[in-house]
Order: sequence, then C-alpha cells, then structure tokens
Amino acid sequence: MPSIFEKYHLKQVINTSGRMTALGVSTPRPEVVEAAMAGMNQYFEMKDLVNKTGEYIAKLLDVEGATVVSCASAGIAQSVAAVLVKDSDWLLENLHVTPIENNEIVLPKGHNVNFGAPVGTMVALGGGKLVEAGYANECSAQQLAAAITPRTAAILYIKSHHCVQKSMLNVAQAAEVARQHNLPLIVDAAAEEDLQCYYRMGADGYLQRRESD
Repeated sequence: MPSIFEKYHLKQVINTSGRMTALGVSTPRPEVVEAAMAGMNQYFEMKDLVNKTGEYIAKLLDVEGATVVSCASAGIAQSVAAVLVKDSDWLLENLHVTPIENNEIVLPKGHNVNFGAPVGTMVALGGGKLVEAGYANECSAQQLAAAITPRTAAILYIKSHHCVQKSMLNVAQAAEVARQHNLPLIVDAAAEEDLQCYYRMGADGYLQRRESD
C-alpha cells in the first residue's frame, strides 16, 4: 500500500520548528487520536456536543465559558463576531448585511501578520474593521489607547512568534488599556502552553490550541 506521500505526490518534511500551521501544526498524542476515532464512530446532536464540551473545558480552566473551534483563525473571527453581535438575535443571523457603526477592532500594527491567513481577513469575517495602532516596530500602551475611538468594539492582541516582539506592549498592558476604556480584550495565544495566564492577565476572550486531552 503506498504511503500518503506517494499517493498524493507530497514532499515529506522534517519538522524542527514546533507548532507550525503551515506544517500541519503538531503530532497528537495517542489518546487524542483514540478519542477522535471514538467520536467519529458515534452520532451526537452537534449543538449539544458543542455546548457540553464548552462547559467541560470552562470548568477545567475555571473560566466563564469556552467553545471548541476549528482553528485560531476561526476563533478570532468568532470572537470578533461575538463582540459585535452581543445579545442581538437579529445580528446573529444578519451580521454581514447589517451596517454596524461601532465595529473597529484595534490591533498593534506589528501584530497585523499572516500566519496562513491575514489577521485582517479573520477580523473582517467576524464583521469587524481592523484599525492599526502604533508602528510596525513599536506600539506602547499610549499608542494603543490613541487608536481607540467611539467606534472601537474591542482590542485584539496576537501572542505569536510571527509578530514583532521589540518595543511592543505586553498582554497585561493591553488589558489595562482595555479596562480603562471599558473594552473587551481578545488575545490569540494559540501556540502558548499556559491555558490560564492570559485570562488572569485580563483577557476577556483568548484562543489556545491543544493537542492533548
């Protein structure tokens, strides 16, 4: 039987970079593969499964709520949509055909990267309009605050090696700016290990990827 590389004419890659989306992320643990196989051979009401897994994860992490998403990009889009939709049943079903005045998502300019898809595209899919703060090589708390207007809906912070690291404010500083302006802070920390530290720093919504159970 031909290997997957032979069957689809794929180039085999040795991953020395760690968790890289472009390389298929990472190798799951055996128990994760086993759980996935068990799930694929059963039937559920998907809405019930999403709700119950979210409740389970939220309890484990001691957070208000959690939702399983397909990837970090989807998580950003859904987080932005949640900020804009809030409790509106109408917007929930008509987000992209309804003008929303306060839809600006402020992001440090050095965090506006492409890690398989542009961050701006993810924000737009969620109904938001990206606004860059600071410069490509610098963004302080003051510069982040200066980009906030009455139309700002949230602040977005990307914690990633793809982003500029030098002269950038940290998550705690971004959280303080968000608190001062009564805005939610969304943190993309998909490649980070600690599942609770950014929530404790003040993130209202944060995205993390796990390959373990």
